[in-house]
Amino acid sequence: MDEATRQFNQEIERVSGAAFQSARGGDDNWNKLLESYDIEPLDKDIKEALLNSEMKIARGAFPVELRKVYEKIIEKHSSTNSAELKNILSNFDMEGKIKAYYQKIKPFGGISDIFKNASVTITKYSQGMQKAKHHTMKCKSCGSPRLEEMQYDNCLFCGSKLFEPA
Repeated sequence: MDEATRQFNQEIERVSGAAFQSARGGDDNWNKLLESYDIEPLDKDIKEALLNSEMKIARGAFPVELRKVYEKIIEKHSSTNSAELKNILSNFDMEGKIKAYYQKIKPFGGISDIFKNASVTITKYSQGMQKAKHHTMKCKSCGSPRLEEMQYDNCLFCGSKLFEPA
């Protein structure tokens, strides 16, 4: 492994660890890391909406913020002369990395929680479904529902594109 590749891998591991170790929804240390990459933390209202959404997290920074840091790291290393690192950058699986991170920070539910959640939410989400055939737009990467009716760009939770470009 050449030096450029080693530095890239270390930087990715460092920010992944910082995201995972931060408090639920991020903390001051995470915000300082975001600032070091010239990234604005999520607005307080958006954080509150995400913390109260269906996409629960038990710990760590929000996946959408980690995605932004990954994008900055890739941009920073994209001018490399290393053929090995260029190959790694071109094959960087952003969606896979974000999904794996979310799997680590989401709370463990277990079978009993599945049935408990189903019974609590059945009337909330099934009211009128037989007649009107409602459809909730969900993110193809993380499954988060679209939180805003007119949201057509990126998932607020993980940052993936909600719709493919035409």
